[in-house]
Amino acid sequence: MSIFFRNASIKNKLRVIILLTSAIVLSLSTTAYVVGDLFAFRRDMVNNLFILADLVGINSIAGLLFYESETVQENIAALKANKHIILAHIFSKDGTLFASYFREGVSKKVLFTNVHEHYAHHNSIKDQVIKEISVFHVFHGEYIEVFKPIIFQEKSLGTVFIKSDLKAFNERLLSGIIIVSIVLSFSLFLAFLLASRFQQVITKPIYQLLKVIKAIADNKDYSYRAPKTIDDELGVLIVGFNDMLNQIEIRNTKLQEYRDHLEDMVATRTDELVKRTDELVKSSEQLAKARDQAMAANKAKSAFLANMSHELRTPLNGILGYAQIMKRDKDFQVKHKSGITIIQNSGEYLLTLISDILDLSKIEADRIELYPTDFHFGDFVQSIADIFQMRTKQKNITFIYEKLSHLPNGIHADEKRLRQILINLLSNAVKFTEIGGVSFKMGYHHRNIRFQVEDTGIGIAADEIDKIFNPFQQVGDQSLQTEGTGLGLSITKKLVEIMGGKLHVESKLGKGSTFWLALDLPEVAGFVKPTAYKEPTIVGFEGESRKILVVDDKEANRLVLANLLAPLGFEIFEASNGQECIDVTLEEKPDLILTDLVMPIMDGFEATRQIRRIPELRDVIIIMISASVFECYKEQSIKAGCNDFLPKPVRAEDLLKQLSKYLKLKWIYDDDEGELPPEKDDSTEDKELVALSKKQAEILFDLAMAGNLAKVVKKIDEFVLSYQELEPFAQKIRELAEDFDEEAICDLIEQYI
Repeated sequence: MSIFFRNASIKNKLRVIILLTSAIVLSLSTTAYVVGDLFAFRRDMVNNLFILADLVGINSIAGLLFYESETVQENIAALKANKHIILAHIFSKDGTLFASYFREGVSKKVLFTNVHEHYAHHNSIKDQVIKEISVFHVFHGEYIEVFKPIIFQEKSLGTVFIKSDLKAFNERLLSGIIIVSIVLSFSLFLAFLLASRFQQVITKPIYQLLKVIKAIADNKDYSYRAPKTIDDELGVLIVGFNDMLNQIEIRNTKLQEYRDHLEDMVATRTDELVKRTDELVKSSEQLAKARDQAMAANKAKSAFLANMSHELRTPLNGILGYAQIMKRDKDFQVKHKSGITIIQNSGEYLLTLISDILDLSKIEADRIELYPTDFHFGDFVQSIADIFQMRTKQKNITFIYEKLSHLPNGIHADEKRLRQILINLLSNAVKFTEIGGVSFKMGYHHRNIRFQVEDTGIGIAADEIDKIFNPFQQVGDQSLQTEGTGLGLSITKKLVEIMGGKLHVESKLGKGSTFWLALDLPEVAGFVKPTAYKEPTIVGFEGESRKILVVDDKEANRLVLANLLAPLGFEIFEASNGQECIDVTLEEKPDLILTDLVMPIMDGFEATRQIRRIPELRDVIIIMISASVFECYKEQSIKAGCNDFLPKPVRAEDLLKQLSKYLKLKWIYDDDEGELPPEKDDSTEDKELVALSKKQAEILFDLAMAGNLAKVVKKIDEFVLSYQELEPFAQKIRELAEDFDEEAICDLIEQYI
């Protein structure tokens, strides 16, 4: 209906609207009239029945008083004059049936012999209770029933009951419907005729306008004008339409003028367009070539970094591995352990440089992730301040550590990355400051911690500030540039952004620089500082021996792991590639496999997958150990079926934690270790040490300030050869050097100068 009406002509729409309006109004009015008439007729019908019941009751008073049933029967028989009355009963005052009337053709079976049964019956089908000896009526199906008490001298002599059909009411209803239908049909026909006549007042001007529009469309002639015959809204529409035609005609004239010169203009523009198109094509080709070169270079860089990381970590695995093994060897001479510690610390520093390059690669590939933990913030920043207190002292510049507000006890953040950010900023400040000093300030406000590093160093030119964040680049005078990869600030800036902050810098050439950042670091409520505990040396494990298979194509790497684990009681087997790994695993059934990733014949991935397909080897523990430390290799290892992943160089404590986790080991520790030694009174301890001569102290102090701890230990050993009483002092120096505590060494020696 809606689609038909929407697409109908205005003429038909007007007709439909008028007819619908007329039909609705007439239907409502005639229906109201008929309904009102039916209600009045029904009321009159009920009243007439009550009048008949009253007349019958009055005429039956004498018969009821003298119990003359014949007289009452004659009176009630008079109801046959009303053809709609079906039956009637007169009940005596005690409620018993006294007389009855039945219309011809109606069954004379009496349903109720007592008026009380009548009342009980009607009470069961009505919502309200009807009191006996009351006037009431009820419509029941196609019938109406009335009850009328017979009252004489304010006493009830009985009750009249009349039952009538509703044929008269139905006939009245039918006649009303017929009348309404006739009136409605005639009225709608008349409305249709009038609507067809009067709609022309609106549609005729519209049809004239449509004729003009069609003529314009057919002839493409905008000189036509629609005639205006009325001044209503349609007249305004026609005037507006004519004005529009006038504007179009003017524009067409101008377009015609332009068209006359269009060919020359098009030719000129076409030549220019062809020229520009050629330039754009060349530019697009150059851009595509540059993009491909950049993508290839980036891919090559990532591959190079991954390969170099693998190649550099592989020899470091042997260096750091044997350094850890020798440090754990109780038979190793104490005087050489400090040297081993220096080897290990130097190797770990080299590992840090490699990690910087990998961090940059991960950041550029959006593959770096944060691992926040809860840690003690005060100890964290104090440890950083202590490091740079010592470094600035070595350079004879000042260091100021200032808390601008109360700091939280514990915070939730990535401790490693936050430390990396702050150390990079402070290292740069110390590195480029020769006169003056460096200040390290921080403040806390509403979860935001602001860190600020200021220096009085060489500063940065305004046009070079943005360049300092470019990787592999140092700015300024080439003669003033220092060692390093040139990645520190680049990594720092990107790490700050990953942690939700922004790194700011203000600097003036020759006057120093200020770096600051603000990070949202939530405070940990009720943080309890963990108790310090020195990890004891593991010398074995309880229970039966465990078999471990070490798989690596480099013999040196296998020996590192074998020499680390065999002294602890593990039974070690070796394999040089993935195929040998499978063969040895089938033969020896090891409890755990430590396998390299990149190997000839069969790599670690494929070996793991094949082992997992063998039912009896499905549950063997496999840990991948690789110098390829990108996150994707760890994910691929787990996907291939490995239980865990360890990066090279392997840290002994990390490896032992994994063995304890998967083999459920209970370690046996060295009896002499495991707890922190009781704190000593520094003043008492220092008094027990034999004093150095001023000359000896100056020599050692210069070496310590230069950061050359190996030479400090070597020199103190030379002094001990000549002066045995210096052995306690030398032992103290060795312990501090083993912990790489340059500041403590400098403080200890300085008091003898």
